[in-house]
Amino acid sequence: MTTIHRALGYVDRTALREGAPLRVVMASEGRQADGIDLRMSGAQLERYRGNPVLGYGHSYWGRGNLPIGRTNPDTITVDGTTLGGELEFDAGDEFAREVERKMRGGFLSAVSIGFDVTEWENEADSYWRGGVATKWELTELSVVPVPMDAKALVTAGRSGLVDPELIAAVRGASSAEFDQLLTRLRALGDVLAPPAPAGEPIITPAPPAPGVSPDAARGLLAAFDL
Repeated sequence: MTTIHRALGYVDRTALREGAPLRVVMASEGRQADGIDLRMSGAQLERYRGNPVLGYGHSYWGRGNLPIGRTNPDTITVDGTTLGGELEFDAGDEFAREVERKMRGGFLSAVSIGFDVTEWENEADSYWRGGVATKWELTELSVVPVPMDAKALVTAGRSGLVDPELIAAVRGASSAEFDQLLTRLRALGDVLAPPAPAGEPIITPAPPAPGVSPDAARGLLAAFDL
């Protein structure tokens, strides 16, 4: 049995309020960059609830890599196709406080789980080939600076001006829906952009290109840090 890590979680900024716990989506269904589709119906959470440490960069060994906090075990739950939980940082640890500050400020957004697959949908599936994991055990959670997967994005704008539906539209949308998404992004850019100086021409954004790919739209969201 092999433990692997993947960065496919993110800060749930729709639930981010001053003084409120920092909630994250730890994992979600769907084939990810590692080729594995974790089915939430098969999530085994007891092991992690018993020792819900929160690390940084999957580094747990040695005196310099102590946990920076924990995931509140009472909040570790499956909701439909996602696994979520609330993070509690060690207030007595200067580095942990700095990580929390950066996560709340939007400078860090991704989390990554470690897990063991205990049952595959097909016998030929594996960690190396990928496949559908029908039963799997959560082993650990870390804050990571660079996500491996395109889905590891925040779910609401850091400035509070991007509505949750805009970012949620990234998931599973058709080409036509992505066209609408890009139109809304351009409209947002018009709102946020400073007015043009007097006498300078106003550049009108080009209309959305037909058939925008999901990868292009995700890249655009990431580029604008939304």
